[in-house]
Amino acid sequence: MTEPASNSGHPLTRRTLLSALALAPAATLVACTPGLGNTPDPSESPLTPRRSASPVRPVPSATATARPGPVRYGQLNSTATGLTHEWVICYPPGTGPGDKLPVVIALHGMGDQIGIIESLNYPNHLASAVANGGRPFAIAAIFGGVLFWQRSGRQDAGALVASEFVRVLKRQGLNTSRLALTGWSMGGWGALRLACDELHGKVRAVAALSTPCYAKLSDAPESGWMTEAEFEANNFFDRTERLADLPVFLACGSSDAFYQGNVVFADRLANTAGTLTPVVSFGPGEHGHPYWKSIAPAQFRFLGQHL
Repeated sequence: MTEPASNSGHPLTRRTLLSALALAPAATLVACTPGLGNTPDPSESPLTPRRSASPVRPVPSATATARPGPVRYGQLNSTATGLTHEWVICYPPGTGPGDKLPVVIALHGMGDQIGIIESLNYPNHLASAVANGGRPFAIAAIFGGVLFWQRSGRQDAGALVASEFVRVLKRQGLNTSRLALTGWSMGGWGALRLACDELHGKVRAVAALSTPCYAKLSDAPESGWMTEAEFEANNFFDRTERLADLPVFLACGSSDAFYQGNVVFADRLANTAGTLTPVVSFGPGEHGHPYWKSIAPAQFRFLGQHL
């Protein structure tokens, strides 16, 4: 991956962001600002709202590596979707099940299975992030099919994550009051949407990769992934005020069909009153697993800074 063009540790202004993109659209930019789970218990208390964001430290480059920690699989019988969903938790080295760690929920893209977490080398990236001085946290993922992490008909994949899966994570001993979201493609949409809606005010950071970011469904290069009504009911693009005071990391390869939408959305965030200028990584890459693997070190360092 191309090294960031700016490592100053200061937020990009609107002028800096747009000028840099115009001059070097392909350059990477950084704006620093198996055990079974349990079915959810409706009596458990909701998440604790997050605290206001603190100033962002510069994102360092990784130098050390380490052996990954344990990985645990389980299942959740969902009342929100009527399905049984596989889940996975990856722990950093020196920790394991029962440890009260902060947790990042990772939302997969369309067509992925639960094994994508290991296919993207997330256990190794987590170990490296911690070895380089990052705060230890767990990565948790659940299989969501093609529901776009939102309500679709009688199935509600938003409630699956925000209510049922979070309760499972709490019962596994994780600290769900220190929660962040990440995701790629369909999962990036889900991460930003959940931060605006069901998990509004309850997450400490969001890292969204290769996300469809558009004001209208007709603006997207492809429009068959949801109905017009679903898009309008769930779109986060024009609701950037809902992301106020929330650290956001946006990454998209310059050869990705979603690239321009990410650039425009980053500018919207940077110019919305009360929001933080997003950390952006807009370097070479396409829409696929090789790019998501390449961006993971920066993604994990960012998440660790805010947990």
